[in-house]
Amino acid sequence: MRRSGELVQWNNKGGYGFVRDDAGRDYYVHISSLTDGARPKLGDTVTFEIGKGRNGRPAAVVVTVTATAPIAAPTLREATRPSNTVSRYKLGLRMTAATLMTLLILSAIATEHAPVWIGLLYAAMGAGSALLYRFDKLYAMTGKYRVSESNLHLVDFCFGIIGGLAAQEFYRHKTVKPAFVAQTWVIALVHTLGLAALAFGWLHGVFGGFF
Repeated sequence: MRRSGELVQWNNKGGYGFVRDDAGRDYYVHISSLTDGARPKLGDTVTFEIGKGRNGRPAAVVVTVTATAPIAAPTLREATRPSNTVSRYKLGLRMTAATLMTLLILSAIATEHAPVWIGLLYAAMGAGSALLYRFDKLYAMTGKYRVSESNLHLVDFCFGIIGGLAAQEFYRHKTVKPAFVAQTWVIALVHTLGLAALAFGWLHGVFGGFF
């Protein structure tokens, strides 16, 4: 059964991107799947079928452009705007994890198991991580130089993971590639376990003098 959607990401140099269907789901698409062989543009309306990509995940195949978008570079606000078909108030898995870590930080500070600067450090690095994801999303959509995945992971690991997870959820960015997603969740797990240890006082005796 054919579906309709919109091309929401496109790497013109690499010849690949993502199509978002009417339900807000994103599907990988490669230039070889275009029926006419022409390179599409961001915002093009397409019809497609669901097939298997190289990694076995669902991908858009037999893609036909039904309406071309006007040539115009998207603004930063337009490029990072979530799909209208996805509720802004729906709490996804990434936002749930980010909220959990935030609550653990507040609990650790409230019980004096951690100093206030721990919370400030997470807030500052989280804001920096969110900005990196925001601009990487824009660069991906305009074909400009990208923020490297190693840098995104490094900032997330260095206390930016809460902002990184929130940005991934809000901008629907970096949520498809299995290797990147797996590394993100490993970082999130490490920080969650560390913050839980602080919140419940398991590390208070060890770091009490330092804090």
